[in-house]
Amino acid sequence: MNDLTVSNIERQNVLNNNYALQAIQENLDVNGLRFHDQLLFTTKMVADFYGVDERTIKRYVQEHGDELRANGYFLSEGNSLKELKLHFVRCIHISGIPHGDTPG
Repeated sequence: MNDLTVSNIERQNVLNNNYALQAIQENLDVNGLRFHDQLLFTTKMVADFYGVDERTIKRYVQEHGDELRANGYFLSEGNSLKELKLHFVRCIHISGIPHGDTPG
């Protein structure tokens, strides 16, 4: 197997392979938030999965943002974030909003 840590092309091959992504999700027990036919993850979810601090994930986003955005990373803000919070308020705790409260 090729080294995915040094080959952008190999990473793209995996990310563009729906079968591989499904197998990864199943075998690694990756559970995200299903929203508008997309599987989304919060920074905390990613940090917990890798066993690192959230600051580490944020640093990687700063350092490798272009590649991450090209592969589906996005920062939900404004109305999009409000819609996400309203949809998942009963499922998760986002940005310090207690369960049952609505974002303001």
